[in-house]
Amino acid sequence: MLAGGDLIPLRRGLYLRDHTVDPISLASAIYGPSYISYESALAWHGLIPEKVGAIMSATLKRPADFENQMGHFWYHHIPDRIFSVGIERVDDLLLPWLLASPTKALCDSVARDASIRSQKDVCAWLESMRINALPMIDREQLAACAASYGSPAVRHLARYLKKTPTSS
Repeated sequence: MLAGGDLIPLRRGLYLRDHTVDPISLASAIYGPSYISYESALAWHGLIPEKVGAIMSATLKRPADFENQMGHFWYHHIPDRIFSVGIERVDDLLLPWLLASPTKALCDSVARDASIRSQKDVCAWLESMRINALPMIDREQLAACAASYGSPAVRHLARYLKKTPTSS
């Protein structure tokens, strides 16, 4: 079946028969527990204008990378205390999957960026990502992320967004 092209190998021991499946829905099956986040979730929610090449996810496990015919899947470790905050279930007809809310995706992305050391850095990061409007910020999720993440960058993001008017 592999030689005939009927099966697509996703990772060792995991194969796909349906070639029409959206690759984003495969991420948690390839390496889990995980949820779509970072630039992939920001693009999904329409917060950044660019299309993202790799499908980026947060996981409780070690960082990992998988490349197959369906795409490039990248996984970054996050602390377990913050994993379940701001996760939404996307009910795909073939395979449901987990997605970070816009607020959680921002927090995950900022926490991963070691160059963010102040609110000024947050502003520069938002501009570099071309995030101009933040209409979907959940203030409760933002506070939970700032308190639980253990990342100064996320705390700077929370302080910056607290001062910045958004329509939530």
